[in-house]
Amino acid sequence: MEWLLQDLSVIFTDPSFQTQCQVLLGWLMCLGRHTEFRVFETIVADQPICRTRRHPFDRFYNFFQRSAWDIVELSRELAIQVVVQLQVAGPLKLVVDDTLLHKSGKHVFGLGWFHDAVASTKKRAVTAPGNNWVVLGLAVSVPFTDGLFCLPIHAKLRQAGKDHPGPAELALEMLRDVVSWFPDRQFILIADGGYSAGKLLKQLPPQVTYVGLMRGDAALRSPALMPRPKSKSGPHPKQGPRIPSPRAMVTQADRKGSHLHSPWKQVTVKAYGETRRFQVLSFQAVWPKVFGPRPILVVISRALDEGYDDVYLYTTDLTAKPEWVITTYCQRTSIEGVFKDSKQVMQIQKPQHWSQSSIEKLAPWVWLMQTLVTLWYLGEGHTLPEVKKARKNLGEWDNEWSLRHMCRIFRRVTIRHTINAMSATKRDLLVLADKLENYLFLAG
Repeated sequence: MEWLLQDLSVIFTDPSFQTQCQVLLGWLMCLGRHTEFRVFETIVADQPICRTRRHPFDRFYNFFQRSAWDIVELSRELAIQVVVQLQVAGPLKLVVDDTLLHKSGKHVFGLGWFHDAVASTKKRAVTAPGNNWVVLGLAVSVPFTDGLFCLPIHAKLRQAGKDHPGPAELALEMLRDVVSWFPDRQFILIADGGYSAGKLLKQLPPQVTYVGLMRGDAALRSPALMPRPKSKSGPHPKQGPRIPSPRAMVTQADRKGSHLHSPWKQVTVKAYGETRRFQVLSFQAVWPKVFGPRPILVVISRALDEGYDDVYLYTTDLTAKPEWVITTYCQRTSIEGVFKDSKQVMQIQKPQHWSQSSIEKLAPWVWLMQTLVTLWYLGEGHTLPEVKKARKNLGEWDNEWSLRHMCRIFRRVTIRHTINAMSATKRDLLVLADKLENYLFLAG
């Protein structure tokens, strides 16, 4: 872990870098509720803190509230580390989505009422107060694992109100940042239907291929322009004729006697970790409201397994195969696992901060440190002796490549190094016992 942190030291001053390392260690070693006070208390576990007296944590609070380091620069350095260390080849797959971090209090910066995707259902939309974050992750496949890892590399706070940028505009800002970090690479951007907006897609950089979800009633047109009849005067048509919407196209394809009857093509793809069978219908179209005159490839997929509705996908790659479009879009769910881990393992919602600088830095910092822990485990962590012992105790539902397991291994390695670094004198053993006793007290 030290060599990974050392590469990030260029954006910090020496005191801030030392504080960064200590806060990260405290965050990962804290087993209780991850309020800032408890995390900072874990850092100085050998010094019991009395809440009735002034605490010595001003330096740690100032790391988020007053320090001069920039979160975008930290994102850039860590993104470069991920691509270099994991040797990511080919186009870089980016996944974007937004999540709600529940907060309350009239002084909390950026607080608003936003859609709560976790509590909502198909029939009932739920809103809740909190900070809404748009997060951009890099999806990578590691050769010796079967899973796909989504590593957060950028995040921006969305504020309520029409005067502030929406999710699509924030996604475009982050996308331009990442493209500038890797000017010689090609990209694939994957997003759900909420990002099918002209504010994002009409301004896509040329090196970005987009794969997304389309509305069933999208107003589509043919990419071929109809010639103007000689008998009519006026300008030539600038748009092709209107074609049926994706939902209407499915209805026509299922109708007997229609010229589109049985155009479905059956394919087998790996989606959501399993091999599934789909029926697909693909065609080129123009979506003027979202893409302007740029043609796109529309792929309508129908899962042959029960419990799945028709899905309308599209991509800017006109030569793509339907199987690739379905497989690529299914990788979007990897960022949902990131949000689940950040809330349940990293406890990103627990800190009770409110100032603007702290709000804008702490949550992105936690996501970036989540990426750092994953990068450490994929590099050297999975080869440590503690991992070999832990594999024997994995339960039926445990996963060696989960963030919870990675953090558990990190704690074991840290404790082992702490014990080995101390001499075996009676006095040092007593001091170690006091530290472990206080640490267990904090964990409880």
